[in-house]
Amino acid sequence: MKKITLILTTTVVVMCAFCSIIFNSCKKKDIEYNETTLIRPCEGVVCLNGASCSDGVCICPKGFEGNKCQIKWSDKFTGNYTAVDDCNAVGNPAYSVNITGNPDYAYKIRMYNLGLICTGKMIEAVIDPEKTSFYIPVQNTCGNQYLSGSGNISGDYINIYLTARDTVAHTGTECSIILTKLP
Repeated sequence: MKKITLILTTTVVVMCAFCSIIFNSCKKKDIEYNETTLIRPCEGVVCLNGASCSDGVCICPKGFEGNKCQIKWSDKFTGNYTAVDDCNAVGNPAYSVNITGNPDYAYKIRMYNLGLICTGKMIEAVIDPEKTSFYIPVQNTCGNQYLSGSGNISGDYINIYLTARDTVAHTGTECSIILTKLP
């Protein structure tokens, strides 16, 4: 009877050891995150306005900036301004200019009533990536006048250099305009 007990005890011990190996190897292990395994730097990162996340940082589309791409480039330029230009030979009277963002493109602005050449019209400008300057592509704003130019912002002031070309009279006028932002 001793031999049977010994064999049975040995068999049970071996079986238990085998079962322990099988069941413990199937146990779910906790995942550890470190420099070499399963890094998910964009997990939980919220990027706005069509931005994408790369290595935990939002990559903004053209026209947006900020840690979540929540700021439009045009926001820096929008507002109401008082303008003075050198195009008017009679006393350079001040006039009002309004700048808004383009609702379709965050990197464009719309300037209303800019310059005494073609008053009351809208001129569109494209903001450069450094967000301190813009250019005015050639555009027909009123009648036979084609306008183009550039500008830059410094604090509450915008300096604009505008060129108007009359396609009928074949003449051109250049203007320097200073906009002062109103509170």
